[in-house]
Amino acid sequence: MSVMDVSSFLPQVGGVVGTLLVVLLGVYVFPGSPLKKIIDEWIGRRVAHHFDEQLENHRHELTLVADAVRAGHQRRLQNSAIVAERKHEVYRRLFRFLHAAMGRVVRLFGVTSEPAFDAYSLADLHHYMTVQRFPGTVKDAVLAAWATDRKSALTQLRQSTRDATIEEATRAYARAWNYFLSNALYLPVPIEQKVHEAFVPLEQTLILAKTPGTTGDYITWRRDASDRVEELKVLLRAELRVVDEGGDDQASRA
Repeated sequence: MSVMDVSSFLPQVGGVVGTLLVVLLGVYVFPGSPLKKIIDEWIGRRVAHHFDEQLENHRHELTLVADAVRAGHQRRLQNSAIVAERKHEVYRRLFRFLHAAMGRVVRLFGVTSEPAFDAYSLADLHHYMTVQRFPGTVKDAVLAAWATDRKSALTQLRQSTRDATIEEATRAYARAWNYFLSNALYLPVPIEQKVHEAFVPLEQTLILAKTPGTTGDYITWRRDASDRVEELKVLLRAELRVVDEGGDDQASRA
């Protein structure tokens, strides 16, 4: 189509639009026209500007996404560090409480020793019963009978001492058990099971101590409790990455 052919329908287009159309057609009908380069450059700049604008928007969106991912990752790392620190604290405290409870409970049976009460003065006796948290009525009764009925006073003193020892063991057991229950979420299943196994013989021993006249194999229970606590220590060492340096040296030499 020539310019003359196109000009025949310009009146139908009319005005400024028609004039622009004639200019554009003239430019592209005559490739040597200087306007063609100007128009091409203008179009190129418009396209480049649009592309740059889209690219910048996309870059901004990617930056926002990256920042969100980075922030989420940092929160997870921080939370993991807090959980790991809390787990280590729970492991140490749980083992300490359980070991203390075992020491109190297993000493309820077997060879025991008592103070040389016969050599006690009334002041010594009063101090001893105060430290052992004897009830006030028991203290008064023992002190009153000490000079007149030493045998009866000693019987009551020994029984009260036994009751106080059982009560101390019960408190130590309860402290360890309650700490275990309240922090079980931090314990891996093998450790949780091993702690349960350690509490069983301790509970059996406490029940036996609280029910005079009954019998039980407290020697076996003591051995079982000690074995389970030692096994627990091995599991906790592995979790805490506590390494026996001497064992490491031996392994390296082997």
